[in-house]
Amino acid sequence: MSLRWRLTAVIGGVVALMLFTASFLAYVSAERELNSQVNSFLRTRSLETEQGLDTADALPVDLSSEAAAFQTGTFFTLTRADASIQLLLDEGERAFVISRPRLPVSATDLEIANLPPQDNIVRSVGDRTVNGVKYRVLVSSNPRGALMVGRSMEDVTQTLNGLRGWLIMISISGSLAAGLVGWLVADRVLRPVSRLAAATEQVAETRRFDADLRVEGSDELGALARSFNSMLSTLRASREQQERLVRDANHELRTPLTSLRTNLDVLRRRHDDIAPEQRNSIIEEMDGEVRELTELVTELVGFATNSTNLDPESFVEVDLAAMCRETAARTIRRTGRTIDVEGVDAAPVLGDPSGLGRAIGNLVGNAVKFSGAQHPITIVVGPECVEVHDRGPGIDPDDLGRIFDRFYRSDATRTMPGSGLGLAIVSDIAFAHGGETYAQNRDGGGAVVGFTIAPDLPSLSA
Repeated sequence: MSLRWRLTAVIGGVVALMLFTASFLAYVSAERELNSQVNSFLRTRSLETEQGLDTADALPVDLSSEAAAFQTGTFFTLTRADASIQLLLDEGERAFVISRPRLPVSATDLEIANLPPQDNIVRSVGDRTVNGVKYRVLVSSNPRGALMVGRSMEDVTQTLNGLRGWLIMISISGSLAAGLVGWLVADRVLRPVSRLAAATEQVAETRRFDADLRVEGSDELGALARSFNSMLSTLRASREQQERLVRDANHELRTPLTSLRTNLDVLRRRHDDIAPEQRNSIIEEMDGEVRELTELVTELVGFATNSTNLDPESFVEVDLAAMCRETAARTIRRTGRTIDVEGVDAAPVLGDPSGLGRAIGNLVGNAVKFSGAQHPITIVVGPECVEVHDRGPGIDPDDLGRIFDRFYRSDATRTMPGSGLGLAIVSDIAFAHGGETYAQNRDGGGAVVGFTIAPDLPSLSA
């Protein structure tokens, strides 16, 4: 059974149960109220009849079913057409019918008739059948015997039967209407879910992430649609980045590979005719191309791992100052350059140690590449930030906004070794830590390149 039918069944079933329960309670309440009214009527008629009997000098032998009276000097009406009244005397041997039809006598009635005169009146109420008609009969003790007052329950039965029919019809109609409303509500509620399922199937079949959902309302389903659209946007951006990375990597890889193929072809065809000096030059050039190719592959792997797979939930406390000192010491061992570290008392931050270490290393490596060996490099550690100062040629103002783009290299640096990914990796790592990158020229020559870290990441503070 589909979810739509289940929701329809649940809504219709609940409403039907409520309607039938309410109808049953209404019927029981109406029946109890009508019976209470009949009992109250019987008590009233019994009291009126007893008062009339108390004023009578003698009892007639028979009385009319429509109207009767005892001649006592004043005319007093004992009977009415809305009740049947009779007096049970002499241990039930004689029952004077004051108002017909005659009511059947039971053993309980005889017991009440034989009770001695007392102040407390004994009453008994029950149902009797007279000529196939149901009667409610009140029997009460009387100084002369037992007074029996009865009333036909036919009008009450007809009223209850009519009420029962209406309640059943209302319950059935209400249940059907509830089922229809449940179907419409389920269709309305599940419509965004159906669109989500269709969009998911479209994404699975076409492998494209352009199936945005229409957001309706601000409820949970609207939030689900917004989350799905956000996920698709992230996937689209990720695919676009991957495709752009592949295109850029293809362009960057083609140059060293073409050079290697050319030099290999020269060595293969003219190996014996090439002078040793020229052969050594070609081999050195090939070695340089291989190193550049190795560096490019390393940068691509680093970009694909460190900059895109950082999980804020796994961040730990990182001592940026200690990390900068380690990077400086490692670079000094490899290059022999002078590298100073300032701001060593900066407080620890939350971050990914591997990603931040790579970002700092890329900044220092960039400064080593573009500054002269005679100039020192300074790493400045501040509150949630790291920047590297060098005394190189600086950055062209037209390139300041693009040096963090992937594979971007200015015209002045195209002949220098490098992949153009180092600063792009720094930018992505900073972004993953809730920060940003920046670059500016220094007074007196050189540049300042650095990144910041958010002091309190939402995912960590939640």
